[in-house]
Amino acid sequence: MSVLETNNLILRYFTMDDVVKVFQMSQEDGMRKWIPDQVYKDESHAKDVINFLCSQYSNKSAPQEKPYVLGVELKKTHELIGHVGLSQTDDGVEIGYAIEDKHQEKGYATEAVSAISDWAFANLNLPAILGIVASENKGSFKVLEKSKFKLVEEKERQYLGKNRLCRIYKKTP
Repeated sequence: MSVLETNNLILRYFTMDDVVKVFQMSQEDGMRKWIPDQVYKDESHAKDVINFLCSQYSNKSAPQEKPYVLGVELKKTHELIGHVGLSQTDDGVEIGYAIEDKHQEKGYATEAVSAISDWAFANLNLPAILGIVASENKGSFKVLEKSKFKLVEEKERQYLGKNRLCRIYKKTP
């Protein structure tokens, strides 16, 4: 089911038909480097994650309480190429996103991040959305900057199980 559409993308609910593709994307180098907690050990593990994400769609979206993650699909081909979502963090709601390696540097992440953040402000009364990325992940922080997130600070913090220098961005309505 389509939740949001942009010029090039459909942001939609995940389905069980996505398990194989989600597992394959989780094995890519970019995922292993930047989002290791989303690297799945096998298709069964990916299926459990998709089941969980699907279970979150049944109630009204409340990313302050539970993750709200959508699949990113190319409008032209209907190919699943990544995900974008909102989830709770200690300081509010954080945006997360990943695009399959072969589809990076085409503006799709920026398009998805802009669409879901604009939708969230219009529909969920969020005061702000944070974007937290490792400082060396230039591609990811460029997505945030192009999506009109503003750099708030750069500091050492716990990030994916390690102390890392991170950039913290914020977008407000």
